[in-house]
Amino acid sequence: MEAKKLSRSYLETLSSADLLTLADDYDIDVPDDLNRRFLIGELLEVAQESELETREGIDIITDAVLPITTKLPETYNETQINVLLCNPSWAFVFWDMKESDIRRLKENGASLLLRVSFFSDEDAVVPEETFDVQISFSDRAQYVLLRPGKKYVRIDFVAVVAGKADDTLAKSRKVKFSEGSEFLNALPGRDIPATQLQELSSLKELLRLQYENYRQAFFD
Repeated sequence: MEAKKLSRSYLETLSSADLLTLADDYDIDVPDDLNRRFLIGELLEVAQESELETREGIDIITDAVLPITTKLPETYNETQINVLLCNPSWAFVFWDMKESDIRRLKENGASLLLRVSFFSDEDAVVPEETFDVQISFSDRAQYVLLRPGKKYVRIDFVAVVAGKADDTLAKSRKVKFSEGSEFLNALPGRDIPATQLQELSSLKELLRLQYENYRQAFFD
């Protein structure tokens, strides 16, 4: 492995395989299921105990280093999913998969999808409504258009195999929608009072364009 400054900021850029190789260099006994965050902590602890000594061409320093320009790995070998609410209409969803999960699912002929579920409150177990978005094994992120007038949304990372029950690989947290004006959820042509500022902002025209291009997001 190329010699690098050993610090938390650098270690975060390494893949799980590179972290395991580095742990082997330092004679750290790593269990098979050790979380990468704990592994990084073990490596930093070794660095501190070595008191800034240089070992096998790797300089050990604290986090006070110049920024590392190493490109982030494409995967951290963890199956997980996260949701960021961009606005009341759009969510940005990103996920990762373990290599072992990818191999297993491909061998079983599985397909992948995002299951978007809406809930009436944070503690609700059964969703009010769901819909699916098809994705591929090479995808790692997706913008999702949300239904208006909802309270909470959760997005599940799901594998589907013909003849078998759906396999939920990971679930996001429930995300609360921002409270918005009823005007934003209106169908074009529906007579809902608009403030003078809304009239001047050309919001009606934006809603018309939204309806024409993303009609499935509107409800009667």
